[in-house]
Amino acid sequence: MPNDAQSSHRRLYWIALLLVMLAAVGLRLWRIDSLPPGFHFDESFEGLEAWRILTDSTYHPIFLTGNFGVPPLNAYANAGMFWLFERFGGRAGPIAMRVTAAVIGVLGVLAVYALAGELRRLDPRRLTPVFPLLAAAALALMRWHIHFSRMGIEPVMVPAIWAGATWLFLRGWRTGSWLSFTASGVLLAAAMYAYQAAWEIPFLMIGVVGHLIIVERKKLKIKNSQSTIKNSESNATKPRHPIFNLQSSISPARWRGILLTALTAAILFAPLAWFFIHNLDLVFLRPTQLAVVGETGSPADSSVWANVWATAKMFGPFGQPGDLDPRRNLPGAPALNLWLAIPFYAGLLIALWRVASPAYSIPLIGLVGLLLPGVFSEYAPHFHRIVGAAAPAALLIGVGLDAVWRWGRETKKPGFSPKPGFSTGLAAAVIAGLLILGGATSARNYFVRWAGLPDLFYAFDAGIWELGQWTASLARHDPVYITPRGEEHATLAFAWRLLEPDQRPVPFDGRHIFPLTEEATEQPQQYAVIEHEDFRTRLLLPEVLPGAAIAGQIEDDLSEVYARIYTRLPGSEAARPPMTPRQISIGDGLRLAGYDAQPAQVRAGEILYVQLHWLADQAPSADWTVFIHLVDPASGEVVAGFDSRPGAGSLPTGRWRPGWRVLDEYQVPLPSDLPPGDYGLRMGLYQLDGPRLPADDAGFELGLVTIQ
Repeated sequence: MPNDAQSSHRRLYWIALLLVMLAAVGLRLWRIDSLPPGFHFDESFEGLEAWRILTDSTYHPIFLTGNFGVPPLNAYANAGMFWLFERFGGRAGPIAMRVTAAVIGVLGVLAVYALAGELRRLDPRRLTPVFPLLAAAALALMRWHIHFSRMGIEPVMVPAIWAGATWLFLRGWRTGSWLSFTASGVLLAAAMYAYQAAWEIPFLMIGVVGHLIIVERKKLKIKNSQSTIKNSESNATKPRHPIFNLQSSISPARWRGILLTALTAAILFAPLAWFFIHNLDLVFLRPTQLAVVGETGSPADSSVWANVWATAKMFGPFGQPGDLDPRRNLPGAPALNLWLAIPFYAGLLIALWRVASPAYSIPLIGLVGLLLPGVFSEYAPHFHRIVGAAAPAALLIGVGLDAVWRWGRETKKPGFSPKPGFSTGLAAAVIAGLLILGGATSARNYFVRWAGLPDLFYAFDAGIWELGQWTASLARHDPVYITPRGEEHATLAFAWRLLEPDQRPVPFDGRHIFPLTEEATEQPQQYAVIEHEDFRTRLLLPEVLPGAAIAGQIEDDLSEVYARIYTRLPGSEAARPPMTPRQISIGDGLRLAGYDAQPAQVRAGEILYVQLHWLADQAPSADWTVFIHLVDPASGEVVAGFDSRPGAGSLPTGRWRPGWRVLDEYQVPLPSDLPPGDYGLRMGLYQLDGPRLPADDAGFELGLVTIQ
């Protein structure tokens, strides 16, 4: 019968573990195709890098230099997922990247389970066999971890790497397995390739190793002391001097394991270290942009202490707001809901009480260490940067729940329980209730409350992603112009990655410039306007292309127009000639058809708006900068002016095409003390390395402007 009972308990245990893992998988994959929506810039940037790694056999970056510097491990993982998706009929894109994150999140749950098993072996008297199961369940059901397991960026790697590296080292420490020590070193090196917030994991491991050594020395000291007393009482032999009695507290196998772990990590980190030595600016670029540490007495120092307090209170839930950014959190919600916070604080108190034991100090070291990136950077608590702390938080939740289970198993006092097994059943009911309520609350807060936020449309660039896919499909057969975004936005660049260079939409900023084909066209032309950002193009289009029709629009979650696509029909003529015709042959394939100067009555201290009407007979051979000067006709002195590349730099002449007419506006601020009168308006073009159009410095005379 005892064997049957043990077998039954073991079967129930594995069934419970299976349910935990199914919950972890389900909460990380359900609706992954639509939640989060869109394709955020950071995800798209790494998606582009992953796509290039996959498709360019010569591209093997050791560090991603764009987006202020990003370690490359996530991009390589996504390149592998892209390959799998395309091999089995899927597509490279946000779903594939978010599946990558979900897989890493599930591996993080398994790593916490394995680490909890090793921690239990460090203190089997006070941690029960269900502790690993409870810790894994806590992470599986934690909304904080679920959220970042569904985003195609790298932070979710941190809890998995910390838990995995620590588990493997502790396993090697217990068994002497060189393979475990080596694998731990591999993960410690992986931390350096994963995410800046993971760079401290090797240093946290130093703290873990140090505490293990201290504990072993204490054990040996007690053992030698007891041995000395025993020998003295028995008088069997004369006790030897303690220096001869003491043996090394650490076995040679463990020393070799420490060395093997460090050596493996150092060898694998060496290529990145070599890169950092030659690119120190990239090492500190992102950290220095985010840091709040300043000189003593500066406001930055006070921000650190404010961040410490904000981070200490982030686990709530006592009305303390968590991260306020909807892209990272249900705005203001604490990291843990009430049902998980209760066992977390219980586990935290127990761990602090028993901190002398590595079984409890290791989660505390991980918690404090992995929260530090948020303490020393802006916007605390920043759930994105400190999600690594979800793993030690789950271990502490497991400690708190395990204390309830141990209480139920050890309560055997007569008269306490009305019937045998009452305490065990009560403990199991309390634990199951907390986990079920915690998981249900997490699911509701994520899939209902957070998913219903209208802010997500903009937080995850949903509109840009939809517009990018739409314009990509149109550009395969029609010319497409888009304002005010272009390939500088990674989300659009990813959507257009399969287009040939001559097919890709032409980006321009319609608030400053407007390109169009001068002659009637033989095929439709599409103008995609992000009206949420560009207020001007929708006002200008009816004047320039009066026959253009709205082909469709994209609305945000509040039913406001985000973007529209306007179609210029074949054969339609362009309108809106210049107010002041002025035919000037500029050079390099460019002519000027005239200009507009507004307002008609301008005063000193105001802004003079000058719109040039360019004609491109040929594609210009260079990028020209335009200058607009207001000149005193009597003295020839320049009294006001403005220099810029066309379209405020959004459409340089090097991208102009033959047959274009370009409306290009410049805003010339007038001095407040400018005397009334008539002033000459001049323009010209130049390059920074010296060439000018016209060749002298005078510029082309356009006409007169009257200052009222």
